[in-house]
Amino acid sequence: MDHHSLRDDLALALRAADWHGLSEGVCNHFSVAVDRDRFLLNPRGLHWSEIHADDILLVDGKGQVLEGRHRAEPTALFIHAAVHQIAGHMVVLHTHMPYATSLTLTDAGAIDPLLSQNALRFHERISVDRRYNGLALDLAEGQRIAHAMKDRDVAFLGNHGVIVGGSTIAYAYDDLYYLERAAQHEVLARSSGLKLASIADHDLARRTAAQIQSEREQSDLFFEALRRLVP
Repeated sequence: MDHHSLRDDLALALRAADWHGLSEGVCNHFSVAVDRDRFLLNPRGLHWSEIHADDILLVDGKGQVLEGRHRAEPTALFIHAAVHQIAGHMVVLHTHMPYATSLTLTDAGAIDPLLSQNALRFHERISVDRRYNGLALDLAEGQRIAHAMKDRDVAFLGNHGVIVGGSTIAYAYDDLYYLERAAQHEVLARSSGLKLASIADHDLARRTAAQIQSEREQSDLFFEALRRLVP
């Protein structure tokens, strides 16, 4: 896939995230690596609903904009460069989406992956970084976050937001969407005051999680539907 196709897909993911209510002002950032030292990134100052392929930046791990007419946001550079290089994710999506972020404000720190079918998708894929350390305005903080992800591809950042990593934009976006849905279901269930019923059979949970991960055509089909639907 050439850079133009990746730019187009990254811009679509950003617009879709806004369409689904996952954006926050002109903050947060999505990126996709093109090689070990360079990645595509959304620009500073543009609302996600207005971003198209020609707005996407190409930057290097040192924060230099190699291609693009806009500026890069500093925290995006530090977080994404580190997660690409240390955690090894091709795609890195960082949001403050409301329901998932609300759980980073609790003692649990993340969704309960045994609480719903949507949550089972993330069984044994989640890391929780409970240390809030201010804005990620230096490489050390980006590296700390990347190391906190360990070998997981979903990170709940304490008092902050979430990061979803993936091998393709379609896969990562699908996970981001369902992570928020799982969090929404959990928050609504907890707000009912009724006793929650987690899935007790851990073998069943692992089998179901594996089934979901082995059938990723659904992720591609979802992303292609978004290509038809999202302005």
